[in-house]
Amino acid sequence: MKKIIITLALAAVAAFSANAQIGIGLGYGTKNFNDNDNNLGGLFVGASYNIPLVSGIAVAPGIDFAMYSYSGDNIKVKENYLAVPVLFNYAIEVADGFKLVPFAGPTFSYGLSSETTLSVGSVSTTGNNYGDNSNYTQFDILVGGGVALDVMDMIRVHVGYNAGLLDRNSSDNATTKASGVNFGVAYLF
Repeated sequence: MKKIIITLALAAVAAFSANAQIGIGLGYGTKNFNDNDNNLGGLFVGASYNIPLVSGIAVAPGIDFAMYSYSGDNIKVKENYLAVPVLFNYAIEVADGFKLVPFAGPTFSYGLSSETTLSVGSVSTTGNNYGDNSNYTQFDILVGGGVALDVMDMIRVHVGYNAGLLDRNSSDNATTKASGVNFGVAYLF
């Protein structure tokens, strides 16, 4: 019985892999919070694995690493995230070699680090926003969508938007939700 199950599992993986497409890319994104004006911007790199499901619909799970920062009057913020998007998409051929690919789905995000540096005169103090006495939580679930343009099944250019569903502030005093836009380029193979 084990051999039959393993054989069926390997056959399913081979069937999905025959039409699946890997993408590796980089881009620029923003992270905005509803409770302040400190809009962070930064770079992200990532990879995804586009798996066809039925009738042109596919799912593309991936993994991204993002580095955001903000620098303003007497304040600097740096944050790093690991995100797992699970985006459903549908490819529409608009011309020979060009596909329009609308996508939507959830992204599971985990803050790896977050630091704020406050400067008063020549004195600077840096604090860990995820420290023991912090109300700022590391985990978020975002939902979003966007559109991509695939060129010759080799290059993908995309623009998208994500909105956070969870309150990142664990105190009762404020609600902190993240949102942001992103755009990037990926190589498909």
